[in-house]
Amino acid sequence: MTLNWKGIFLWSNQFYGICAVLLTIESNLLLLHKMPNIILLLFIHLSTVVYYTHAYLQEVHGGIYDERSKWYQNNRKYLVIRQLMYTSICIWIGCIKFDLLKIFSQSSLWMQLIICISIFISVIYYLPTFPFRSLKSIRDKGLLKSLSISWVWSIVCCVFPIWFELRENLTHLLSTYIFWNHFIFLFFFILVLAILFDIKDLYRDKNELVNTIVARHGIDFTIHKIIVPLLVFIFSFAIIGYITHTNSMAQLIMNMVLLCLTYLVTRKIINFHSIHINLLLIDGLIMLKALLSIFLWNFTI
Repeated sequence: MTLNWKGIFLWSNQFYGICAVLLTIESNLLLLHKMPNIILLLFIHLSTVVYYTHAYLQEVHGGIYDERSKWYQNNRKYLVIRQLMYTSICIWIGCIKFDLLKIFSQSSLWMQLIICISIFISVIYYLPTFPFRSLKSIRDKGLLKSLSISWVWSIVCCVFPIWFELRENLTHLLSTYIFWNHFIFLFFFILVLAILFDIKDLYRDKNELVNTIVARHGIDFTIHKIIVPLLVFIFSFAIIGYITHTNSMAQLIMNMVLLCLTYLVTRKIINFHSIHINLLLIDGLIMLKALLSIFLWNFTI
């Protein structure tokens, strides 16, 4: 394995795993007022790393090579072994430690549908649309690509952990304002970041004929007609929550700071072409969101 901080932290997708863990902790603290199970956090971290590693291992076969792709080529043997190890641990946790299949079978039909749909989206995201092999994957469907990313992250980091904790008592929480306030904010925030990643990958996507929003409409249109309106919507949503449901002023200020930083990152990534800088700037906002919420929760209890 090539030992450098970018390889260990970013290219290996440990960063994505940490972001998923932090969002899960945030969701549990805000919705259940307690820390999640440590083994559950390990399961989410490892499964996130496995998923993204598999995706990038597949990409390097015919993709446009950048620093990350070259790292995957140079460390392929190590990554394959790690994939087997991490996958084995995930299977042990999911099937033996937690018996998720039993929990799933005892869940309501609508919860089973949500989980099945989320798994289906995750699988076909990197595969041609089944059963029509001639069609392209979700990644080539513009807005659908970003919506798929946002949906899966929101389910994994918000719905899945509280479903695991509450199980049959989940219905009551899902009917509350606090759940929908958190879920909707998270969904649209991840959606913005997913679209920002399309800006970072614009030239690569054009070369590989990946039909993203940015590749189709250009950077200026994406920023001014999609990103900015989404940020305005998210902030308006936060203000409405503050007015109608007495959310704290500290939470409103935190959201305002987060969204302002997101806009600044939107303007900055146009000028940065280093993939690691863009990863830290864009996905760093996920980490920042979670850390700010966790800090605010601890400060207000």
